Amino acid sequence: MTGGTWIASYVLLWAAVVVLGLAVVVLLRQIGVLHARLRPQGVHPANEGPAFDVPAPLTGGFAFGSAEVTLIAFTSPDCTLCAALLPSLHALEEQYRNLSLRVVLHGPDTVGIFRAYRVTSTPYVVAVDRSGTVRGGGVANTLEQVEVLLEAVLEGAA
Repeated sequence: MTGGTWIASYVLLWAAVVVLGLAVVVLLRQIGVLHARLRPQGVHPANEGPAFDVPAPLTGGFAFGSAEVTLIAFTSPDCTLCAALLPSLHALEEQYRNLSLRVVLHGPDTVGIFRAYRVTSTPYVVAVDRSGTVRGGGVANTLEQVEVLLEAVLEGAA
């Protein structure tokens, strides 16, 4: 090959790299637009937890009548998602006046509560209304998921 052929091939390769780079930027922008349009998804029941619209298990000594919604957060000491989510859950309790937060940390004393509520993974949240009826629940990895659950439960209670 001659020198001119090598130069032409390098120019074509760099042109292709620039075009592909621009295509990636355009696709990233489009993904951002789609993400902004999608509503945050709520919690995922993950085939565990108590059934909905039935009385909550009486285990744990929770006083469900003290607030319109009691949010029971099941956590584990070695769960990094739980550790990141807990401060946000406490902030939610201050934000919503009609919310009572109960945190159940997995351990020898709370195994019975986990079994009664059929919770096997953490972080898991269960929303119970004032009458003691389970209104929703599921695995919650982000605060947005918990907020979607709370809004749905509070909207149904109104």
